[in-house]
Amino acid sequence: METSQAQKLSQLQGLLRADPGNQRLARECIDLALQTGEYAAALSELDAVLAVSPADLRSRFDRATALIGQRQYAAAVEALRGIVRDKPDLTAAWINLGLCHYCLNEYGEARTALDAAYQAGDRSADLLRLLVSTYHHLGLINEAVALADANTQFPSPNAALAGVYALAYLDANQPSKAARWMGKALSANPDSIDGLTVQATLNAARMLTAHAKEQFERVLELAPNNGRAWIGLGAIALLSRDLPRARELLTRGVELMPRHVGSWHVLAWVNLLSGDLDAAQRIFEQSLELDRNFAETHGGLASVAALRGETAAAERGIKVALGLNSGCLSAQFARSALMARGGDAAGAAQLIKGKLRGLAPNDDSLLSRTIEAAAARLQ
Repeated sequence: METSQAQKLSQLQGLLRADPGNQRLARECIDLALQTGEYAAALSELDAVLAVSPADLRSRFDRATALIGQRQYAAAVEALRGIVRDKPDLTAAWINLGLCHYCLNEYGEARTALDAAYQAGDRSADLLRLLVSTYHHLGLINEAVALADANTQFPSPNAALAGVYALAYLDANQPSKAARWMGKALSANPDSIDGLTVQATLNAARMLTAHAKEQFERVLELAPNNGRAWIGLGAIALLSRDLPRARELLTRGVELMPRHVGSWHVLAWVNLLSGDLDAAQRIFEQSLELDRNFAETHGGLASVAALRGETAAAERGIKVALGLNSGCLSAQFARSALMARGGDAAGAAQLIKGKLRGLAPNDDSLLSRTIEAAAARLQ
């Protein structure tokens, strides 16, 4: 807080102590305290005001704002629930309620609150950023990009919103839109974490690994707990065949993004490539707990069985995987591993090469590169 503002707040507080019943003076103190981030001071004055006028909606809303400022999100949720109950058309309260749930990683509850504000007609950048990101966290990628598609016009650049859009389009495998919104994000803020993450991911997909590495490292300077950046650096290490470093980086990444199945898969394949089949199996089994209907997990377990010479188990896993997805890459690897163990190395190589796709900016592309490296070990 600037010295002049601090002095003004101190003066107002002194005047209020001398005249504690002066509501106009109390309001000036509260407004200035909120404006300058002096949330404890704001809460002190608000408690006094609400003791006299407990139904004062503005003071109740300001109290919730101060609690959010102090990151007391659970307490703010309770305050905001009462406000939206009494004033359901106050969209700002719904947005702040959604924000609190979002910060508590309660994305289902966040969606309910934010949807209410959107349905009421709010199209502010703050709401759209939170709502698109909430859909994204819930795995509702189609809904996230549909929301972004429907809301593209803004009076001024907004780096945070553009970055959230870019991430959603990236994970929806729409790289051109991801690149366009990434450019908007970085133009408005060169240190946009989401913008840099998308830029790095797209550069890695284009095999511009030096640029991607620099950008992911910048993300970690700005946000050391950004799981995508750790996973991105792990992917670059993997593509460089630095398996120990890849395993270290990817392990940190999945610690921070424990429900991202694709990242667990890549880590499992790194362990498989390193010859640690037990670790690979444990990780694939953990992935199975996250999603039992993901073909690549069953194919990965079949691959481990095939490399161990457990033919019956491998064939069962291949059947399940191909039943879920006829193009499952890991199932094809497991088939090729069985062929190689049966002495048909040439046929195994031909099978896997015929199934691999080119690199694109998503998890499957990295998986295909990883499986390609594993297949090379069979030859």
